[in-house]
Amino acid sequence: MKSMKLLCILLALSMSLGWTVSAWASRADCGDLPNDPPKPAVKVDTEDVNVQNDYSEVVAETAGAVYLTVVNGDQPTPNACGLNPSNDAAEWMGWGGPLDGDNVTIGEGAGTRNEIVIGGVYFERGIGTHGTAKFVYDLSGGNYAKFEGYVGMSDEKDPAECGHGGSSTFTFSVDGTEMFASDVLQGTVDGVNVDPVKVAFDIPAGASELVIEIGDGGDGIGCDHSAIGDAKLLTGAETSVKPGGKLSTSWGAIKSSY
Repeated sequence: MKSMKLLCILLALSMSLGWTVSAWASRADCGDLPNDPPKPAVKVDTEDVNVQNDYSEVVAETAGAVYLTVVNGDQPTPNACGLNPSNDAAEWMGWGGPLDGDNVTIGEGAGTRNEIVIGGVYFERGIGTHGTAKFVYDLSGGNYAKFEGYVGMSDEKDPAECGHGGSSTFTFSVDGTEMFASDVLQGTVDGVNVDPVKVAFDIPAGASELVIEIGDGGDGIGCDHSAIGDAKLLTGAETSVKPGGKLSTSWGAIKSSY
């Protein structure tokens, strides 16, 4: 009974203060994963570059953020899961489609999706695809002030199957203005995992469209299992939690030791 009263009080507060439904959203609102991951993400004390999808760091979802999604969200006004792209689904991946789940990698196609690990970091939320890809997000359904996320190559392919684990570039634009462009990012360099790269930029007031383009790194699309971890939109009233530890803001940063 007390818990019900507390819930009613919180709901009343949310209405009186104008809180949006996104404040209550979570990964669970996106439903179950499309399949049991064939390469499960495994927490370890020290990651091994030769082991796929092991991780030693976690980036948890941010309460109150609007997450970019591909399947279970909605657009132009996001639902509890997040915001879906507005462009044709055929543009969302270079191989392995159609995309059929949120917060998972491209895997080897339908039925083989894995959870998102980039450079030994596990992301509770994110987008997994295959270069080349393009996502267009309609921003008219919310008062967004900032984008934050991380980009890199999924650990599901490096290095055993693909040498350096594939390569991609990531470019973010708002209303035709480039906001961020990465260097060519590989899964590994000289046998060492490449860190996920932080992306953060302000969204101008009145912006109408966010475009994310993923290139093939200049060497074709083979093994380009690209990922965007913790891809989220924030309003001016929201703050993001910056994870500590090994996440770097420099492009193509590489871990120094294991």
